[in-house]
Amino acid sequence: MILDTLNRLLSVKNRPCLSVIVPQYRLSRERMQNPELFRKAIRKAKSILKRNPSAQGQLMMEKLEGLIKAYKPDYSMSGVGLFVSTDISEILYFPFDVNERIIHDTSFETRDLLYLKQLLSTYYVLVLGKKSVSLYSASGNELMEIRDGFFPAHYEEEYEYARPSLGTSFGKSLKAFEKDKSIVNKARVESFYKEAGNQLTTYLNRNSMPLLISGTKKHIADFYSATHLKEKVAAEISGSFSDKNFFDLRTKAWNGYVKFNQAKAKVKIKELEEKDTPHKLAKGIQEVWQASHEGRGLHLMVEKDYFCKSYLRDGDPVLYLNPPKVKYTLVPDAVDEIIETVLEKGGRIEFMEERALKRFDSIALLLRY
Repeated sequence: MILDTLNRLLSVKNRPCLSVIVPQYRLSRERMQNPELFRKAIRKAKSILKRNPSAQGQLMMEKLEGLIKAYKPDYSMSGVGLFVSTDISEILYFPFDVNERIIHDTSFETRDLLYLKQLLSTYYVLVLGKKSVSLYSASGNELMEIRDGFFPAHYEEEYEYARPSLGTSFGKSLKAFEKDKSIVNKARVESFYKEAGNQLTTYLNRNSMPLLISGTKKHIADFYSATHLKEKVAAEISGSFSDKNFFDLRTKAWNGYVKFNQAKAKVKIKELEEKDTPHKLAKGIQEVWQASHEGRGLHLMVEKDYFCKSYLRDGDPVLYLNPPKVKYTLVPDAVDEIIETVLEKGGRIEFMEERALKRFDSIALLLRY
């Protein structure tokens, strides 16, 4: 499970860790560049490991080589991450844009891991086939089929009729029969989808998990007509899916869910704008730094790729963005420090896409008081 992998990676502390994060192209024409982007990043990562010729460094190099063999250049995702330590090695794919990062530190690079974890809430995927309806519980790109006695449901086409007798009116009789058969089949498909919708509604009423629906445009339109569940659908996945292209369904479902979350983020930002008063919100790196260290941080929103080098003076709580003229301490990335502080004090973290929080200088903190 991806969530288990993320938790393992995020728990690694105080040991040599190599993070290799590489952007990738999704579109087929551009995906030809992916292997070269990957190779260039790997060369940089290997040069870092070669600086440590110890047994520990050699072990990490061997683990890195194993992950290189597992890399899939045609995987339709926006980024790939390789994470290597002496006792762990994992490869992950990201459904969101990433920047290239190759970091050798005492823990793994956490921003993309935390954002990926943020996107791993569960959701439903309803798959409409020509004569079947299947329901999946999903997290990330992992889909688990629900089998409850109704799902997966199969439509059996049945039509009893009296065979038209031969004669001059045979052609007209046959056309009338085909028309009647079409009408009956349409009614039966509608009834089939209606029953599927009723069964699906019990799941939707049980919890607030988002629903994604997949199928051809006609199947989706017929389902909406029969059930009136269109308002419940978070995203549509156009196409016909079966066991042969199940991997495509997994990938497209997750991409659809990510887009749904990005749309939700815009609503949250609008709500943030309504709370833009000094006693409710701190914005900008300096205000957020002070409020978070005072323990006032309830909910931190920050652009995923926002970094800020800054400076501190002894005995002075102010965060400086330029080097003071007196003795100071360098803070390599104040944003990481803020994230750790908010988490330690029981606050929540939510990452946003680049420029989403431009009005708030890339970072904002809802306050407890």
